Amino acid sequence: MKVRVSSQVKRNRLLLIVAFALISSAFSLGVAWNPAGAQSKLTLADVLTGLKSTKVTLTQRNTLLTNAVWKRGVTFALTAEIEKELRATGANNTLIDAIRENGPAVITTVTPRTNVKASALFQNLWVDYGVTEGGQLGMRIHVKFTAYKMKNLDSYLAIYFLDKDGTTLKDNNGKFNSSSGDVAVYKELIPEYDPKDYGDLAVFMPYSELDLSDGNWDLKMDVKLIYKAGGLIQDLTKEAFNYKKGDSVNKKSDSVTAKVNRVWVDYDITDEGRRGMRIHVSFEVNGLKGVDSLIVARVQKTNGDYLLNNRSDFSNDSGQLQTSFTMKPGFDPAVYKDADLFLPYDEIKIAKGVWNLKLDIDISYADGELIQHLDFHDFKFTQP
Repeated sequence: MKVRVSSQVKRNRLLLIVAFALISSAFSLGVAWNPAGAQSKLTLADVLTGLKSTKVTLTQRNTLLTNAVWKRGVTFALTAEIEKELRATGANNTLIDAIRENGPAVITTVTPRTNVKASALFQNLWVDYGVTEGGQLGMRIHVKFTAYKMKNLDSYLAIYFLDKDGTTLKDNNGKFNSSSGDVAVYKELIPEYDPKDYGDLAVFMPYSELDLSDGNWDLKMDVKLIYKAGGLIQDLTKEAFNYKKGDSVNKKSDSVTAKVNRVWVDYDITDEGRRGMRIHVSFEVNGLKGVDSLIVARVQKTNGDYLLNNRSDFSNDSGQLQTSFTMKPGFDPAVYKDADLFLPYDEIKIAKGVWNLKLDIDISYADGELIQHLDFHDFKFTQP
């Protein structure tokens, strides 16, 4: 008698055959279908070998390997490089996730250069020449920029000095220098915000630290942001300037002529959070083309004594209170319609009371040597 086998029984037999094939394949792969702990954890070589097997389809290989990973774990951490290799060999997302969950944690070393994409947007640079600080004559370099992704990052504003051919100046005394022995000045930064705006980050560079002999030098300053541990964050700008040292500065004061057209003062002005007075000078000058020079305003009492100040930003070599306007005329004659000088009230060191004072306005070389007196301007000042 013939027995008719139902379609359901046929399906069950087919499933058993497939299951047996899968189990056999698993044993041939050597990676699955063992009680937990019966075999050691899978190595990367085990997984790659299983993926490359041709005994079952890639989908089945991924299924078998995923089950094995969940049962036995893996000996390796899923780094970006290993994940890339596994996916190239055929690993799917399910297998990758299983390896990530059942393998050692990925240990990363955080360093500024590889993990922090720091950058900056340069906006402006300007220089005050002929400034005295700590008894040294030099220049104050102001840089305006915005720092991004630099919160709490130890870094420097670094300024290197180059000759006209782009070769870095070499340091002679080890005071203002880079690790490679080039002339440089640094300003330490640890931005507390992201982004962080630096509206006026100032750095003082003494002229003597350029380590140059007497002469007329066309130079450049190369301004960068760098990691404190080493390495470039961002090139900001390069600025050309001229430096004259020694007898190369032709100081023929008797050939310089200047004429003041007008002096006026705006009182109770706020500049970068400080209240003070803005002094305006309209004048013409002849004989100073290409020469670094200054318009200087000092403050006198009615008896002729000059007020004193011990801050290098607002004093000359004699300790007299002064504020200045830096210039380098490009023509002979040169016309300045409005050279302005700001004097904060809190720099006027005088006893309480109402004072009749006088501005003594002069023109001088960048090193402070007087060229010519320009004008006086009387004003009244109340010290509360």
